[in-house]
Amino acid sequence: MRKKLLIGIPLLIILVFVAIWFFLFRDDAPPPPDAQSAAAIAEAAQTTTTIPSTTSGDSTTTTQVVTTTTEADTSIEGSWVVDTTIGSFEDFSSSYVGFRIEEELAQGIGKTTAVGRTPVVSGTLEFSSSGLLSAEIIADLSQITTDRSWRDDNVYDALDAGNHPNAVFSLVGPLTLDDPETEGIEHPISAMGELTIKGITQEVSVELIAQRIGQIITVTGQFPMIFSDFGVEVPTAPIVVSVEDNGLIEVQLFLTPAS
Repeated sequence: MRKKLLIGIPLLIILVFVAIWFFLFRDDAPPPPDAQSAAAIAEAAQTTTTIPSTTSGDSTTTTQVVTTTTEADTSIEGSWVVDTTIGSFEDFSSSYVGFRIEEELAQGIGKTTAVGRTPVVSGTLEFSSSGLLSAEIIADLSQITTDRSWRDDNVYDALDAGNHPNAVFSLVGPLTLDDPETEGIEHPISAMGELTIKGITQEVSVELIAQRIGQIITVTGQFPMIFSDFGVEVPTAPIVVSVEDNGLIEVQLFLTPAS
C-alpha cells in the first residue's frame, strides 16, 4: 500500500503540472497578421450570395444560387476609414491593433508568446492617385484582451489604460506607392510615424503591407517597439521568470471609402 502511495503521489504531481501547463501556459498564441489572409477576408466580405428564383416540380425543388462580387471604383483618391464591421474579432478576421511579446516561464516550462489585441480601432487615411498623403490610427487600449484572461488586468495596469486609453499613430510625411489603384498588388510600406502610448510620443519606423481588394484596402504587418520608451513596465506574474522589454506591434486594418 505504501509503495503504491509513493508511486501515486509523484504521478499526481506530474498530472497536475501538465494540466496547469495545458490550460494556463501552453503556447497557443494566434498567428501574426498576414497580407494574404487579409486579402481573402476582404474578398469574402464583398461577395454576396442571393437566391433569385426557385422552381418546383412534382417531387423536386431546384434552387438557383447566384454569387456576385462588388465592383471597385477605379480611383482611390480621397479619404478611407477603418471599417470595424468587416470580419469578427472572435477569429481575428476583423480590424485590430495589438502586441506580441516573448515570456520565459519558471520551473523549466520554457518560452511562451503573449499576444494582446483590441478591435476598437478608428482612423482615416488620405490617398492620392500616386500614394498615401496622411494617416492617423487610434486604438483603444482599454479594450485589449490577451490570449490568457489572467494577463488582461496586468496589461491594463501596465498601459495605464484608465488614464491613457488611446494609442495614436500619425504618419510623418506622404508616401509614394507604385500603381496603388491596381487590385491585388501588395505594396510594402516603409514609413516614419509618431506613436503615442501612455501619453508619451516617440518616432517609430513601420513596415507594413497595403493592398487593394475591390472596395477595401487592407493594411497588415508588424513593427518593433521598446516598451520602456513609452514608460510601459512589462507586466509579469510569479510563474514568469522574465519578459522581454521589446516586442512587436501588430496591425490588421480594413479600410473602406469614407461616406
